[in-house]
Amino acid sequence: MTAGTTGMPPGQEMTPGRRWWRRARFLPLVILGILVIVALVVGRITSAELASRAAEIALPSPAATSSDAVASSCRPPVAPAAQEPWITDRAAAEATWQQHSAETAERYVIGPNGWIFWSEYVDQYASQAVGRDLLTATQVQQWIDHFTAVRDAMAARGIEFYVMVTPSTSSIYPEELPLWMQALRGSTIMDQVIGASGDLPIIDLRADLVAQKDGPAHLFSWSNSHWTEYGAYVAWKQIATCVNAMNPDSPPLKIPAISGATVVGDFNEWAPFGVKSPGADWAVPDFTDPLMDVTRTDKTGVTETVPGTSVTDLSILPAETTVPASWTGKSALIFRDSMGGGLSPLWQQAYSPTWQVNEPYITGTTQMSNYAQAVEEHHPDVVIVQLAERYLLNPPPQASGY
Repeated sequence: MTAGTTGMPPGQEMTPGRRWWRRARFLPLVILGILVIVALVVGRITSAELASRAAEIALPSPAATSSDAVASSCRPPVAPAAQEPWITDRAAAEATWQQHSAETAERYVIGPNGWIFWSEYVDQYASQAVGRDLLTATQVQQWIDHFTAVRDAMAARGIEFYVMVTPSTSSIYPEELPLWMQALRGSTIMDQVIGASGDLPIIDLRADLVAQKDGPAHLFSWSNSHWTEYGAYVAWKQIATCVNAMNPDSPPLKIPAISGATVVGDFNEWAPFGVKSPGADWAVPDFTDPLMDVTRTDKTGVTETVPGTSVTDLSILPAETTVPASWTGKSALIFRDSMGGGLSPLWQQAYSPTWQVNEPYITGTTQMSNYAQAVEEHHPDVVIVQLAERYLLNPPPQASGY
């Protein structure tokens, strides 16, 4: 916020007589007294508001590790937050946050080792990363009700259905956040939603990614807000294990062998803002055996044959892909965002055709749930939802979930 000053134009200042000045000389003290009272009142209101917000927050609870519908491999336990500053003393946490308001006002924040993160500029990323933004119990239940409605509609049509919430960089590499943010970090919106998911087929990828982040290459880039293709491959290992456990009688998703990972470049998302990258770290998996070539038709209607490792970028959706002999022999309708790019080479080997379309949760979209229309158009065997963690901040479509 900016503040300005007001005054009379030059040459029009009042020149009070002596008696006026004597009456007015106590005016600054009166104004000061009024300001003190206002500050006290506003302070009390602000503290009360912060306390009220903390009271409305849905307390995160550990996710169940297994149930009849969701195998334990789908949601392995995630280490709980070591502290809950935004729940136990929100006013104190907010005061510390405001001390760094100049940093969060930028489009990015930079951690102690040069990792770059979005600030509040994108989906209040910084607030989400530390748990400053949390959902109320009502908001959490909206997500659960929404995915329950979608799941039930798919089941009624004999369609396999699963959801994966692809985590933010801060959920896998929290130690790379600015130190002051690390000190304020508690549970996140993802903790809230996953903890309430019950037997919904929602896959939580965080634990396995954290366990494997010290491997041969970065799973997420330090100069890009997305996971690398190597990171997506690591996540795929859990996705395949989970989906195969949920559908033991179906042809399995395969986990193609790799010999390692290769860094292929530096895709600095913050270069337009003048931010220098720490260096090249974008890694891709080195597949032992070649993947099948893919025939792909993009949103413009152009059809081409591309190598099996090719990423289907969000910018060309909706897109359709086919391969000669998919791993499962099934078709898949995939609702996804930009995080789905890293997974697209594997989806395109597993299913044929795939129809990849925008998911309805991306910030700035106003569309209602488009499941019914897309399902009726394509008649898929499987429906997959890939949803970036940061979009959980947005309310899901409030009409029928399907």
